[in-house]
Amino acid sequence: MFFGLALFVGSFGASAQCSDYKWPQDQAKAEKYVDAFKTAIKEQNYKGATAGIQWMIANAPQWHSDLYVAALDTYDKLAGQEMDPRTKQGYIDSLLIIYDLRIKSCGDEMNVLNRKAFSANKYNGQNKDKAKEVLAIFDKTYEVSGNNVFDNNLLAYMDVIKINAEAKALNEDQIVQRYNKLIEVIDSKVKRAEEQNKTADIDKYKKVTSAIDVRLAKVVKINCAFVKKVFEPKFKANPNDAAMAKKIYQYLLTDKCTDDPTWLEAAEVLHKTVPDFGVNKELCSKYIQTKNLDKAIPLLTEVEAKATTPSEKAWIDLLKGDIEFQKGNKPGARDLYKKALVSDPASKDAYEKIGDLYSASAADCSKTTGSAEEKLVYIAAYQQYYKAANIEKCQQTLTKYPSAAELQKANWKAGEVKKLACWIDESVTVKARKE
Repeated sequence: MFFGLALFVGSFGASAQCSDYKWPQDQAKAEKYVDAFKTAIKEQNYKGATAGIQWMIANAPQWHSDLYVAALDTYDKLAGQEMDPRTKQGYIDSLLIIYDLRIKSCGDEMNVLNRKAFSANKYNGQNKDKAKEVLAIFDKTYEVSGNNVFDNNLLAYMDVIKINAEAKALNEDQIVQRYNKLIEVIDSKVKRAEEQNKTADIDKYKKVTSAIDVRLAKVVKINCAFVKKVFEPKFKANPNDAAMAKKIYQYLLTDKCTDDPTWLEAAEVLHKTVPDFGVNKELCSKYIQTKNLDKAIPLLTEVEAKATTPSEKAWIDLLKGDIEFQKGNKPGARDLYKKALVSDPASKDAYEKIGDLYSASAADCSKTTGSAEEKLVYIAAYQQYYKAANIEKCQQTLTKYPSAAELQKANWKAGEVKKLACWIDESVTVKARKE
């Protein structure tokens, strides 16, 4: 019936708000229908209320907004209580049409659309056959509402986007387009909350954004390329945005793209705005890797003052060791790495860094390039990588062991113990690499 009514009321102006009672010519008959549906609703006889509601919508669609409040409540209750899937879907379809009828007869499009979107997601949000319809409702709601979308339609929109993406109804660009719009709305709400000093709202929107990003990661691959395409332009436009900096920092770190200048910029923003031991540690490590000791050393002093746990204190020693490594002081670096193991015996990173030291010392520990003696450092390094449980570096190091021919040339045999006559000053058991 309501499909026909949608056409019937199409001639009414949407500007009317239905705030004043407008009775039809046969007011007495209309009053009986109004009394009938009100009584039925009061008695929770929702099926009994439908006849009066339908008559009023057909004959007095601009009677009052109370008509649509009653109609929506009635069909919501019917949809919620119905067990038969087909009948239930009929009530849901009618419920959504009533929202359209209210807009046509009484206007107030933004508010009504937001309520329609909520109901559409409530009943059809997980219905794959209705996914496109629900998405269209949300798209229209966001188009009409601008930054005034209702809060309960924020995360819900991402859920609707997600189910359509999983059904291959949206490509990556279409997902990103809607995601960007959604984040723009939330950013506007956050700004408003900040101006009004509503900290609870700010925290709420941050949690919603985090939940949205979790869902986004399930439908698109958030790798370095995606970050450059979607997040970096926003960050460049507002380089002090700590929330965006955090996304860029984390995603690029996860995808091992910390050589990207944008990652460094994001880390520096977080260092200034949201101090965090983990961020500062990674930032300091990057400064050391790029030999920017002028920035690394002051930051290390700052980080050290905030280190409280054994793990954090161990990382300070590791970073100090890295600086000594950069300066060429390998014995001093090893001492600091070993000190890290005292602070945190479970620190496998210390073993890995000692292994790196040994691997970089071939020229220090032999007079002859390419000799078996020179390659003893890799046997020493392997022992450290093994303790670090770094399988990849263990395998790489095994390929650098001396060959059987090199052992024969040195007049050595596998199984002999040899001491590295250099700063390493350790003994290793001679082994040949597998050819």
